[in-house]
Amino acid sequence: MLRVRSATLTVAMAVAALVGGMAVAVPAAAATRTVTIRIGTSVQGRPLVVIHRWAPGATKRVLVIGNMHGDEQAGLKVIERLKTRPVPANVGLWLIPSINPDGTRANTRTNAHHVDLNRNFPNSWVYSGRGTSKYSGPSAASEPETRALMAFVKKYPPRTTIVFHQPLYGVDSYRAKSMTLVRALARETALPIKSFACSGTCHGTFTGWHNANVSGRAVTIEFGRTASTWRLDKVTQAVLTVGSAY
Repeated sequence: MLRVRSATLTVAMAVAALVGGMAVAVPAAAATRTVTIRIGTSVQGRPLVVIHRWAPGATKRVLVIGNMHGDEQAGLKVIERLKTRPVPANVGLWLIPSINPDGTRANTRTNAHHVDLNRNFPNSWVYSGRGTSKYSGPSAASEPETRALMAFVKKYPPRTTIVFHQPLYGVDSYRAKSMTLVRALARETALPIKSFACSGTCHGTFTGWHNANVSGRAVTIEFGRTASTWRLDKVTQAVLTVGSAY
């Protein structure tokens, strides 16, 4: 069950975007509302939470996931920035700091069951990798974190979903549902477009499941092994700019 944990109000300012070389006015929210919702529990009992920030009348639901692999933590810093940045009036921003808090705490790719959550979703799922950091799990959607994210996305289907990973450095075009979105994100983040096909081993991924089962578009953004303050700020603004414009 989804439960509201807290609610706050903040005042947002107008922001502007540069899309395709043209200045585009991004609607400003006069009063951004913020609520934190618990959507599930990890293997070790840590809460899985979503932070929802929006103004009344927002029409574009944008979901941002800080990390799925616990040892890939640059995206968490983007989430921290998005918690306080002004949100365009037409954007309903949904922030999941980590869908793998146990792995994040342990600084491991996998969850506490040693499962790679990005191989555990029931879309082209294949049993593989037991004993490695890319273990698929014993069955599709075997993990509580996987099931919680699936239930949330089905209940509140995003228009745009952005998932952060490391260290491949680029915006993923592999089986993209919207190349327009991919190109916009690449332009605004100043990251290259790349196809992360995983040499045929990308079975059971979240973006694959999302794009096959939800009307919206999911895209992976990969930071490098590290991310500068400039890069983190650039990507943070890109989420708001592209989420509002597309």
